[in-house]
Amino acid sequence: MKSTYSVYGVLTSIYENRYSRSEVNYLIDLSYSYSYAYLKYRYKNLNKVLLAEDVNLQELAIDAIAPLFERDETGTFIKLSKAFNEWQPKIESDQQAAFFINRIVAKSVEKFTAELLRQSDPFFSKILDSINYLIEKHNYKKKNLIGATYIVESESEKKIGSLPDIKFINELPIELFENNNEILKQIFNYIKANTDSTPAIPLNALVMKIKQIKMSSFNLSQSATNGNEIEIESVVNKALEITFVKMYESYLSKNKIDENEADKFREAFRNIIIDLRDGGIRPGLHKYLLEQMPELTFENYEKRYQNIFEYLFKILKKEIINQLNN
Repeated sequence: MKSTYSVYGVLTSIYENRYSRSEVNYLIDLSYSYSYAYLKYRYKNLNKVLLAEDVNLQELAIDAIAPLFERDETGTFIKLSKAFNEWQPKIESDQQAAFFINRIVAKSVEKFTAELLRQSDPFFSKILDSINYLIEKHNYKKKNLIGATYIVESESEKKIGSLPDIKFINELPIELFENNNEILKQIFNYIKANTDSTPAIPLNALVMKIKQIKMSSFNLSQSATNGNEIEIESVVNKALEITFVKMYESYLSKNKIDENEADKFREAFRNIIIDLRDGGIRPGLHKYLLEQMPELTFENYEKRYQNIFEYLFKILKKEIINQLNN
């Protein structure tokens, strides 16, 4: 990004609360470029659900960095100033300042992505809760390394080699995932025995791998504490049933949609369930309904069906979560 500004100079101005609007705009643009590039890379490997509700990658990239630019009543950029002041080693050059921005943006995007997946994908959320339980139970730690959240065996763990990435997790032997309670231990042992990498496990990538395995067998561990299994088919069928009842009570019985439209909605939601279970919602939630109504334009969808469809989609996700937590 070509500019007459120095990253270190802008950060110093922000820390000393003597910044100009143009300096802030420059830093926002720089942060956005990092955010977009990082999210684009992560998006390829995480889940299509990121773009399920008619938002685009550019909007997500902006939302991901927004918390970094929060200000208090005096106009102080609280998070940026605190992070700049506490960063070690102390930032004293433009190169160090650019690295600092890159790292805090990556961390913000990683946190944003995890929260978005948790909100959008109830299966991801359930598995993440189980992994967090295992971390606590076995006294493992979560540590931010190169902008991503990793599971490590202790807080003193130092980066001694390359870090396992999404590709590494996706290629792990399936037998490492057979015992729900031993997954983390098995992966740590595998890394140490078979690689020169740092014994660290990327959290989001692990959750997505477990989801892929569990969904393929149509069952999901109820928690990390026992061997009970939830039948995925039962969960989604119950959630669909409740969603369709709600559609009838709120829309069909009140003549807000007719029986033919209701049938199209039902088929769209059955397709959503297939994708949600098998990998993730396709970009653009509206496309599921448009597939059932080829003559429908996006403009007419927005006017006629968007509020109904998105409301029922939220009901569906809520009911899946309820079923998983029962």
